[in-house]
Amino acid sequence: MNSIKLIRNKWFLLIFSFFFWGIIWISFQWVYKKELLLRSLYKSTKSPDTLQVMILYSNMMKSIPDRHELKPWYFLANILIKAEKKKEAIKVLSKLIKIAPEDREVRLWLAIELHNQKRYREAEKHFAMLLKEKPGNAVLLSGR
Repeated sequence: MNSIKLIRNKWFLLIFSFFFWGIIWISFQWVYKKELLLRSLYKSTKSPDTLQVMILYSNMMKSIPDRHELKPWYFLANILIKAEKKKEAIKVLSKLIKIAPEDREVRLWLAIELHNQKRYREAEKHFAMLLKEKPGNAVLLSGR
């Protein structure tokens, strides 16, 4: 009978629900710490903290990206460029190209970054791949 009174007590329910949802929120923050940091750095308009970016970079470079999980790597490359870590950004973009070689947007981004770093021969290879005519582009090139 005492447990029924306890359940009917509004203060008990309020405090219990507060702690329950607090634990859920803390566990979410703990599990998705890397993803939340990555997203906040990507959306930030300020220059990111270099130490945080490099820790994130070193943690992510230890793993191999899955073909369906390329967005966090795209975010990382963008953050590295904001943090003026262009060599590391090129490494991330190269890793993305190895996973998804057909992604023309990432290949163009890599080619431009290589060109900006005065690595012209490497950039030329990627520009040449981008300029290759594809069967779907024939109509665009003929002007029809």
